[in-house]
Amino acid sequence: MDPLLNGASIQADVATIVGFSHQSRAAGEYLWGRVTGRPAYDRTVDWVAAQLRAAGQTDAHLEPFPATDINLPVSGEVRLIGSAAMGAGSGDVVLRSAMVQGSGPVDGVVTAPLAYVGLGTDADVAGRDLRGKIAVILALPEPSLYAPIPARRTEAVMRAGAVGVIEILVQAGNLKSFDRDRHGCGRRLCFTVGGEDGFFLQAVLGAAAKAGHPVHARLSARSETINRQVSNVVATIPGKTDRTVIIAAHADGWFGGADDNASGVAVMLALARHFARGAQLERTLVFVASAGHHSAGASGLGAFLDRHGQDYVAKADLILNIEHPAQIATMRSYAEPQDDNFGQRVIAATGDLPKQVAVNNQAPFLVDLWRQGVACFGLDVQRRVDRALPGDLKAFVQRPDIPQTQMIASGALYHTTGDDLYSVPPEGLERAARFYAYFVERVATVPAGLLRGDDWTAVHPCPATP
Repeated sequence: MDPLLNGASIQADVATIVGFSHQSRAAGEYLWGRVTGRPAYDRTVDWVAAQLRAAGQTDAHLEPFPATDINLPVSGEVRLIGSAAMGAGSGDVVLRSAMVQGSGPVDGVVTAPLAYVGLGTDADVAGRDLRGKIAVILALPEPSLYAPIPARRTEAVMRAGAVGVIEILVQAGNLKSFDRDRHGCGRRLCFTVGGEDGFFLQAVLGAAAKAGHPVHARLSARSETINRQVSNVVATIPGKTDRTVIIAAHADGWFGGADDNASGVAVMLALARHFARGAQLERTLVFVASAGHHSAGASGLGAFLDRHGQDYVAKADLILNIEHPAQIATMRSYAEPQDDNFGQRVIAATGDLPKQVAVNNQAPFLVDLWRQGVACFGLDVQRRVDRALPGDLKAFVQRPDIPQTQMIASGALYHTTGDDLYSVPPEGLERAARFYAYFVERVATVPAGLLRGDDWTAVHPCPATP
């Protein structure tokens, strides 16, 4: 087995990449992480390029492109306003997990009474007069935080007159969360708060309702707009031909971004080191660590497509996107008390977060490779192989002629401060890396027709482990 694909070694690279995010937090950035257009991202791609050069890809280089109108929040606060009506000593309370949401720019202050609207569904909102109020909505992020509150729910409460939104993430801890698209807030003030702050807020709203007194809150936020050059990293391992397999992983991430997508970049680096030491493949491998996945106004893969449409992309026989490959999932259940001496018992179990697999053209050969990933490498994926490719491959949606594939998941820690190093174990990284090494070796050598959908007779015996 190639020690370059060892999970502990790959996790060490994840730790380095997450470390760039932690530098952003230490610098006091409100929305911290490897944010495109900010120093932590620049340090990340400089390091990735150096790692690729050290692995033997002497052509590894930065490819700058313009990022325009990236709107990023630089401050935000949810403050519950104290009231004598709530009892002696009542004072203001700031919800520490609050994060402003939306694509912005979001600048301003609004003070208004709170109105609890449950899940924000039509049944919750119908008939409610939310004019001049801040709506409080519950979001249930299990099993996935991806779009627990569709933008239409936020839009529904806004249409009902709400002047702001506070979304409670119903999950353990007090995690911060950020997403530029999920909330549909535009320029209006929308926030998420973590589970502990949300529990407190619900308790306050309940006590205030019993007392017959509304709770008021002040929402405030300020943002900045970034216009500057940002960079992708591009490197190659030449094959016997100039036909290409493009291997991509986005390098930016909110907060720690361990699974999203330090793990993807670290696995990509492991593959680059692995194939740099091996026999020359038929196809040239092109590695891309891209910018701007999380930021409107900067699409790294889009810039790569524009720049290399006549060379690497024109000669591509496959694009493999490595995104969110190794996060664990924690499942909890609660047992009733056994007798008067014990409270509720928490039963917890952890395992790989099940991942979506997609092959845009449903080529039988590619589908069978993913099935071998389950049977031979222990991947935990959903049973169905989809056509849809959520994530960074949206930049290639206009190129359905190129076979494209990926494995991706967005669990309860997606885009939260919980997506840190402890959420990506070495075992999951190793499973992904060893499978991808086998996958790339196969797709870089077989006839192009198999990648485009020619008939294929499945072969199920497990291969030797890379």
